Amino acid sequence: MFFLFIFFFFFKIVHGYNHLNCTVDNHPSWLCDYMQKHKKVYSNHAELNLRKIKLKSVEKISERDVKFGLTSRSDRFNHELKRNIPMQLKHHENIVRSKKTKHLYTTHDTLPPIDWRSYRGVPYVTTVKNQGECGDCFAFSSATVLEFWSKKQGFPKSLSAQTIMDCTSGPQKPDVGCQGGLMEYVFEYAKHHPITLENEFPYLDQQSVCPHRQLWSHVNVKDYKVLMISENSNTEKAFEKILHNYGPIGVGINSKNMDNYKGGIFRADMCTKEIDHAVTIVGYTDNAWIIKNSWGKFWGEDGYLYLEKGKNACGIAEYAVYVSNAHVSNRRMSTKWTPGFAF
Repeated sequence: MFFLFIFFFFFKIVHGYNHLNCTVDNHPSWLCDYMQKHKKVYSNHAELNLRKIKLKSVEKISERDVKFGLTSRSDRFNHELKRNIPMQLKHHENIVRSKKTKHLYTTHDTLPPIDWRSYRGVPYVTTVKNQGECGDCFAFSSATVLEFWSKKQGFPKSLSAQTIMDCTSGPQKPDVGCQGGLMEYVFEYAKHHPITLENEFPYLDQQSVCPHRQLWSHVNVKDYKVLMISENSNTEKAFEKILHNYGPIGVGINSKNMDNYKGGIFRADMCTKEIDHAVTIVGYTDNAWIIKNSWGKFWGEDGYLYLEKGKNACGIAEYAVYVSNAHVSNRRMSTKWTPGFAF
């Protein structure tokens, strides 16, 4: 018994307070199961009690077919949940863009639903990732768009959100790492700089340093387009045609009421249009956009959000970016980037 006590004493010191400690200390099974499912490790028993209070406050409800309950984010308080600061500050509205990067609006044909997670039996979207405690949602949104292009040309690649964040953030660069960024900056970088594989540079859940050497690039952008409802009221109507012609679209949304979302169609009246988070539209049904998030597979419907169509729900049409042309590039490229635009 003495040795068992010593084991758990040192286990807590080295590994923090995990689901095994939770079980040994006779906490409710639902709490220990939550910790195990979401791989939660707290600093000590006091923190566990604080998280328990937060979790017990989460309402497990269904509101007009929208489900809410415990997710990987449910134990966090509002000040801990990182939002995309450049989006909150509306940096996307102040960028002076060339005509080439502006979407050309045309007629809006009625098109059938599409889902790039499986198109004619072939997946064009990789598995759902988890950005963790870092607010680099823009890197995951951009990666999803670029992964589509590499897959479309026969090269299914899971791309590194870590180097996307690191190499577009920092001094004299436009993105701000774990504080957020914009997808168009990533696509501008990807025109002449490397987009690496995830298995070469795994995710660290924190900003690191962009490697100062040539790296293998696996997909590069030729052209991208930006749409904003402030410039054209038909922005959301254009999404269907873009999805059919060019694949997934990186968009900003208001996410503040979504932390405990478990499924169903999230309605326009459940959020504001003040965007604070980057996600990716990968398809649509008759009445909802299918959105890949980066909060892990135990959030939403296997990591996905279904968002009401046609009402600029949660500001989905406030800021959108898609790649109109890209190519596979299996060659070494320099990470040194001096942005040629104001930000």
